[in-house]
Amino acid sequence: MKPITLTLCGWGPFRDSQTVDFTKLSENGIFLITGQTGAGKTTVFDGITYALYGNMSGEIREKNSVRSDFAEDDTPTFAELVMQHNGEGYRIYRNPEYMRPKKRKNGKAAMTKEREKAVLTLPDGTAVEGSSEVTRKIQEILRLDYRQFKQISMIAQGEFARLLTASPNEKTRIFREIFDTALYDRFAARLREDANNLYKEVMEYRHRMDEDVRQFSTEDEIWKELTEGGGYSYELLMERLGQLEKQYREAEKAAGKQAERVDGELVELEKQMEQAESVRKSFARLQETREKLERLKEKAEEMKQEEERLKRAEHAAEIRAEYQLVNSLEKQVAALSRQQQAEQEAIVRDEAGLASCREFYENRERLLAFYDIMQAQAEQKARQEAGEKRKKQLGEKLLRQQSDYLAQEKEAGEKQQALTEAQNRYRRAVIGLAARLVEEGKPCPVCGSLEHPKVAHTDEDVPDEEQLNRLQEAYEESSARLTLLHGLAAAARAELEAQEEQNRQLAEEEKRLHGEIEAFPETLADFAGQHSRAQVQEQAERYAGLVTAQTVRRQNLERLAADKAALEKECREARGKWQAALENGGFSGEEAYLEAVLEEEARRRLSESISRYRMEAASLTELCAHMEEELKGKEKTDTAPLAQKRDELREEKRKGERLRTDCSIAASDAARTLRLLKAKKDDMEKREKAYGIIRDLDNMASGNNARKLVFEQYVLSGYFEDILEAANLRLRRMTGGRYELSRVEEAGDGRSKDSLEIRVMDYYTGKYRSVKTLSGGESFKASLSLALGMSDVIQAESGGIRVEALFIDEGFGALDSESLDQACSALMGLVESDRMIGIISHVPELQERISSQIFIEKKNTGSRIHS
Repeated sequence: MKPITLTLCGWGPFRDSQTVDFTKLSENGIFLITGQTGAGKTTVFDGITYALYGNMSGEIREKNSVRSDFAEDDTPTFAELVMQHNGEGYRIYRNPEYMRPKKRKNGKAAMTKEREKAVLTLPDGTAVEGSSEVTRKIQEILRLDYRQFKQISMIAQGEFARLLTASPNEKTRIFREIFDTALYDRFAARLREDANNLYKEVMEYRHRMDEDVRQFSTEDEIWKELTEGGGYSYELLMERLGQLEKQYREAEKAAGKQAERVDGELVELEKQMEQAESVRKSFARLQETREKLERLKEKAEEMKQEEERLKRAEHAAEIRAEYQLVNSLEKQVAALSRQQQAEQEAIVRDEAGLASCREFYENRERLLAFYDIMQAQAEQKARQEAGEKRKKQLGEKLLRQQSDYLAQEKEAGEKQQALTEAQNRYRRAVIGLAARLVEEGKPCPVCGSLEHPKVAHTDEDVPDEEQLNRLQEAYEESSARLTLLHGLAAAARAELEAQEEQNRQLAEEEKRLHGEIEAFPETLADFAGQHSRAQVQEQAERYAGLVTAQTVRRQNLERLAADKAALEKECREARGKWQAALENGGFSGEEAYLEAVLEEEARRRLSESISRYRMEAASLTELCAHMEEELKGKEKTDTAPLAQKRDELREEKRKGERLRTDCSIAASDAARTLRLLKAKKDDMEKREKAYGIIRDLDNMASGNNARKLVFEQYVLSGYFEDILEAANLRLRRMTGGRYELSRVEEAGDGRSKDSLEIRVMDYYTGKYRSVKTLSGGESFKASLSLALGMSDVIQAESGGIRVEALFIDEGFGALDSESLDQACSALMGLVESDRMIGIISHVPELQERISSQIFIEKKNTGSRIHS
């Protein structure tokens, strides 16, 4: 990157826009930025760094505090850099975020925030906008970030001498930041973390294996001896587990055989007990069967009576049809008698109803006509009331219209009078104007007379034509409204007269209806007043219905009488047949018949009960004979001794099975524990092997090695050697070959280790000495050489990037004349290949040695740049 121009506006000490043209300064390759202290020399560095990366060159300056206190309210604050890189031109514009006054209102100052802005114009004319976007694009173009640019191209005030006298730890921190060697420290930390993790995993496997050992329970004495105390021998424990599993399996097999033997004896004993129990149950069933048979024999007489009862019920069922016919006919005759009684009662009840509503029916037509007239009169009265209300509204409307007309008439008269008076004043004024032309001895311009006995005078208040026109328009507008109001009043009067005529006609119609009501018979009118129209209609319809119902009921009475006579005859004939059936069935009378009657379902159940009794008695008799035959020669056996022997065998069997189960569980536990220990031991050995490798690498990287050297320090020492070698190329020239920088390889206590501490070889004495013993000028030379050497190494490590501009801020004040010549000579050696070097200093000797200069003039109104 090579700057072409830099423009700073409203920035720091610069009140308005100031531009540095670097093309005028690059002819000699080296130029000086000089001026009074506080004039703004370092601000030039800040402007370049801010334009490129949005940050300042130094550590104590902040980008949001650069707004110039000298700037006017409307002066913006920005930095604009035009630069060249790889033969192509770029323009960068940036302004920071700052507070500025805005337009004042009511004499009070108000502040507003100017937002941060950044625009990068590329060689093809396209633009990149946004602070972070522009910064990323600049890093992509220059292949340097802000940190690298500061170290390589922008050696800021107070920072380039830090490295010379910094402690080894501070140098480590600085180099780590510059060369990003924290990667190696992180790598060593990762190795340490992996080693610790693997160690934890190994110990975790040991803990888990110890837990498996403790969880295995056994009474084996050898196992107890092996597990006493800590530090188990897993090989011996696994060997013993295999032996225990084998022993438990053999014990399990022996217990199984013993259980099979006991089980066989149990099967045989249970067979004997089953046979004895079977004989005992057979004798018990025989006794039970005999007892059931005896109980059935006791019911023989009862069953005989039930058979007789069933026989009578079956005879009763045979004549049931005759009984049901007589019963049905008698019920029908009784029903007809009840119907006759009901009809007679209804006829008597309806006669009373006919008497109560006869008057309604006979006068219904005249009553309904009277109700119609009454309704018409009520409706007519409602129309009359509405007409009167409408008449009142129209009268009030007419009064309002008349009042408006009279008021408007007065207003029109006043405006007419005002117009007439104005016209009269105007005419008199015209005469007065003519009178002004009259002169004594000269003819009158109006009449031609030479004598003028009385000359007219003009009034002071004379209207002009415009006033007359306004008065005329006002009068015509008022007159037009008066005509309109006259028409509205006339229409209101006509509407009122039409409503009065309609009200008169309504009154006559109401009078006629009232006359009709007065002519109606008084008795009917009173009757109508006591009842409603709906009641009259309802009672008239009821009367007509009752008349029809009476006719129907009398016809029903005649029919019922004929039907009853026929049924009574049929009933007498059926009863004769029923009496004959009773005698034939052997029943003494109807009461005996009813006692014998059973429903079909009851007869079926009784028949089944009798059949079951007979079958059960026969079955039990046969079963007793069969069981007695089977039990001949057999006796009952006491099963108590057999049961005791069975219980003893069962207990022996349970103990054997429990022993076999315990042996099986113990064998399985031993096998499972052996399997777990073996698997975990295999995994643990794999991790122990990995841990051994990682632990060795960790020891090497963390300094636990022969040279006590950590990995990052080893890498940094290589960079440091390169920097010192590059720095010595300049330092020899600036000190006439007297001094050479080198790294301290041995600490004061004699322990061998790599160190980043610097010592200087003084070839005048042939001895090494501390850099802290150098004078101020010598320290500056060493520091500048170290900074330039570090810049070379950083460029090489950054992919061969070549920096075309190098800026150095201050530090030359401590040099004598010879040293200044040597330093300038060394810096001029860097100008090769079109490199630009800028130095910020107020040292007068440099002003004499460096012809290309930028002078910054400090004033009480703000600084200015001269080049």
